[in-house]
Amino acid sequence: MNVTDYTPSFDDYLNKTKWSDHNLIIPLLFDFYHGLEVLLKGFLVAEDIKIKTNHKLSDLHSSFETYYSNNKLSQYIEKYITQNKLPVLLNEFCEECGMSMDEYYQALKYPESTKGKPYRHTPLKYKGEQGVPFFKDMLNDIRSLRKEAVSLGRTICENV
Repeated sequence: MNVTDYTPSFDDYLNKTKWSDHNLIIPLLFDFYHGLEVLLKGFLVAEDIKIKTNHKLSDLHSSFETYYSNNKLSQYIEKYITQNKLPVLLNEFCEECGMSMDEYYQALKYPESTKGKPYRHTPLKYKGEQGVPFFKDMLNDIRSLRKEAVSLGRTICENV
């Protein structure tokens, strides 16, 4: 059967593409960045830091660095929030859309900016094989983040 001889139904299309990058990238990034926010806030709360109602990752990371400087965990976090350290896929996206990762984290939560401008995620989607190295690297970084977070948490508990 030739591809042009078959027009899939919408349900068939969804079923065949459910694990495609264009379906996974946005929820994956939302969960990842929300996890970074909660992780940073958790370590700040462990130091009895009063946290403002703030979701700005760069500010949270800066506060984290004040109390946990030169920590391996910080290096992994920086890689995903500091513009000049971003993986190529995220850096190109931010440059194309003219936004920082702080702004993009907001874009993952809401369909439009506070000024009513719709957020577009298309430049991150449909990368196919080109996006595989990003996902593999991110998976390795998530594993390392988890390991470093547990290690730092145990250090805090030992010092209490």
